[in-house]
Amino acid sequence: MVLLTSEHRLLLKSNYAQHEVYAELLGALGAFMEEKVLPLSQKFDDGSAKMDSTRARLLEQGFCQIGYPKEYGGLGLPFGVYVLAAELAGYADAGMALSVAIHNTAAEGIFQFGSEDQKRKYVSDIISGKKVASFSLTEPTSGSDAKTMATKAKKTPRGYMINGSKAFITNAGEADVYFVFAATEKGPSSFIVESPNPGMSFGEDLPKLGMRGSRTSEVRFVDCEVPADALVGEEGQGFEYAKRMLSGSRIVMGSLCVGVARAAYDKALSYSKQRRAFGSPISDFQLTKEKIADMKTGITAGRLLCMHAARAREGSVEYSSEAAQAKVFATEMAVRVCDMAIQVFGGHGYTTEDVHRHWRDARLLTIGEGTSEVLRLLIASRELARSA
Repeated sequence: MVLLTSEHRLLLKSNYAQHEVYAELLGALGAFMEEKVLPLSQKFDDGSAKMDSTRARLLEQGFCQIGYPKEYGGLGLPFGVYVLAAELAGYADAGMALSVAIHNTAAEGIFQFGSEDQKRKYVSDIISGKKVASFSLTEPTSGSDAKTMATKAKKTPRGYMINGSKAFITNAGEADVYFVFAATEKGPSSFIVESPNPGMSFGEDLPKLGMRGSRTSEVRFVDCEVPADALVGEEGQGFEYAKRMLSGSRIVMGSLCVGVARAAYDKALSYSKQRRAFGSPISDFQLTKEKIADMKTGITAGRLLCMHAARAREGSVEYSSEAAQAKVFATEMAVRVCDMAIQVFGGHGYTTEDVHRHWRDARLLTIGEGTSEVLRLLIASRELARSA
């Protein structure tokens, strides 16, 4: 099994002059994930193994350093290379991929909107894995409607006092650095909160349908004091920062789901050749072939949409519609592909075979980082505005 395929290499070649260098890097990352992450994926899912040490090793391999300038400890490579790396990670283990992607989203927020001192202090340590990070936006009563956040940050003589709670937070309780959104007098704002902090506490790890290897819980703030230089950017600009951060993250989540879909497809393809019915492998049956064709076409289309959105981001154009299109299509495609894979396995797909794990993992990302319903509204509004 080779996680980086000829299709990835062709996509790199058609988009980047230095495609051979990028393919070598991705090949090395894929080999690491195939050897060190993939064999543990079922154990991460059933709780018999924890991902902490394996995640640290993946970060040491440079996974999150891909898209950052060398002056901040990065590799200075295009965003599209990172997007393809996210697909490989999604194939190896979706929970691990989600954990490191959210970790990187927090680093991206500091890199894009933080002061030079903040970037120097945090970015290199986060992307190298010396510190684990978390993105803390969603609340118990506000998800898609982030403007209604109830968490408040009040100015004090020494900085800010944060009170409130965040829900469904990936890496909560494990992270050293939290990129937190809270309302100030000027509107939603963003802050860097380091853990431990006496004013922070965490809920129990939530039981989940999928993505079980990654920790998800509540983050609570009760008179949580942070210094004035914990503010990222300007007061009142947090919602704009969140929108820009989520646009990039949505492409990554779409690509992650392409990897999940490909994992389910590979298992179904192999099983269809082995399983016999009525004297023939079920791969000989027309309806099985139809599923194989639909699965493969969806995976290829999802990958291309994610790369198209990544290239738009690299071109510094407004790409929120492209990012939303990639996420909506790729995440919903992954659910369909995984469902078809279960059908190919029949009863074994619903019970003893590991293939249903991929459906459970994919299902989350039609909700997280922007629901499909909200993203369809975003796509329509952007396209209507473009045609005005």
